[in-house]
Amino acid sequence: MKTVRLLTLTSLFAASTALAHTMNVLPSHYVQSKTGGFVTVDLFASNMTFQADKGVGVEGFKVVLPDGSIAKPTAAVQGKRKSIADVELAVAGTYRLEMGGQPRYFTSYKVGGEQKRLMGDKQKAAKELPKDATDVVTTQGRNRALAFVTVNAPTDAVLKTTGQGLEFSFDRHPADIVAGEAVTVTLTLNGKPVEGIKADLSFDGELYRNDPARQHLVTDKAGQFSFTPANAGRYLLEASTEAPLKSEKADKIREGFTLSFEAALP
Repeated sequence: MKTVRLLTLTSLFAASTALAHTMNVLPSHYVQSKTGGFVTVDLFASNMTFQADKGVGVEGFKVVLPDGSIAKPTAAVQGKRKSIADVELAVAGTYRLEMGGQPRYFTSYKVGGEQKRLMGDKQKAAKELPKDATDVVTTQGRNRALAFVTVNAPTDAVLKTTGQGLEFSFDRHPADIVAGEAVTVTLTLNGKPVEGIKADLSFDGELYRNDPARQHLVTDKAGQFSFTPANAGRYLLEASTEAPLKSEKADKIREGFTLSFEAALP
């Protein structure tokens, strides 16, 4: 199976460096049979599926408990190649592990034909742009990297969509994805399904294959696409979209996410 790659750099990577990498939230386990244990979560940016290239700031990482409340990891450290967080699984149910999610603004412009950029919304840009700036466009970017971990039995509270930004839903619980069984994904933007959103699905072990074997998927009129994990293992799904935005802060919106998940043996 292959993980889907979105232009989904977490909000921590709103700068150009982020745009060049894929953010990953990669837990040591996706399913646990009993409470009281831990998962260790790798947090990193990568150019190749699940190959850690750069550790990221752990302050942007949060744990959403099965009841929807927010918790911090038990321990976290930022490394050069990857950052690591330990998450306690104290109660049964499904947890959401998430990086990013907060809107970030950047303004691109040209001076003498040279492309430039500053971090900030339209109001900030108006004060800082050089007088000879042209082709000024302010973008509101929001990107998330996620994974779900289920303990004992799956629950749905952390899977609910909010109607804000680019969101996804599966036709089954993430803990119930099995190799060889088709999965349908619905993508919505601000609560509405959108046709034509592109996504990439990639499978673990890309470093050891001559062919990355990624699946390139596109949503239909219902905002949906389907895939069938060919093998058991870890996958990455990435998706992003861009649209005009009428706002005092931005001219367009760019939303994206990356989701790591596991396909179980049949």
